Amino acid sequence: MTTTLTPQPYVLHQSDPVWYADGLFEFLIPSELTGGAMSVFRATCPAGFGPPRHVHTREDEVFLVLEGDVAFEVAGRRQLAGPGTSVWMPRGVPHAFRIESENATMLGVISPGHFEGLFRALGVPALERAMPPAGAAPLDLTAVMAEQRARGTDVVGPPLED
Repeated sequence: MTTTLTPQPYVLHQSDPVWYADGLFEFLIPSELTGGAMSVFRATCPAGFGPPRHVHTREDEVFLVLEGDVAFEVAGRRQLAGPGTSVWMPRGVPHAFRIESENATMLGVISPGHFEGLFRALGVPALERAMPPAGAAPLDLTAVMAEQRARGTDVVGPPLED
C-alpha cells in the first residue's frame, strides 16, 4: 500500500542541513512536505564545485545566485552569473555549473522535488550550519552516477572547467 502525502502550508524556522561534496545544502522546503511537488534549497559551495553536464528527464530547475559568481552552461551556452541572476534549466536541456568565486550561495528550486533524495542519500547530516571541514563529505563519483541514473538523469559530459 502506498501512502501519498497531501501538501500542507508549511513554515520552517530552521532548515535541514546536509553536507554534500564539500558544500552545505539546506532544504528550506523539503520535497516530502510538498507531496513531492518541489524542493527549495540553499546551496553554499566552494570554488570549483559543480556537477558534470547532465540532463534531467523528470525535473525542471531554477537557481538564483545570492552570493558569489557561478558559470552556468545551459544548452551549450556558457554565461557567468553573479548575485541576483536567475537561471532556468528545463528538463531535457543539457546543463552544468561551476563555482567561480571563492564560495557561492544559490537558492534552488527543483520540480518535482524527488531529486533532493540524491543529496540526502550521498551527503551526511551537517554537524553545524557551515561549510564542511575538508573530507567530511567525500564525493563518490560512481555512487553519484548510479544515483543520477536511478533518478532519470543522464550525464552527457564532464564538469565545466576554467
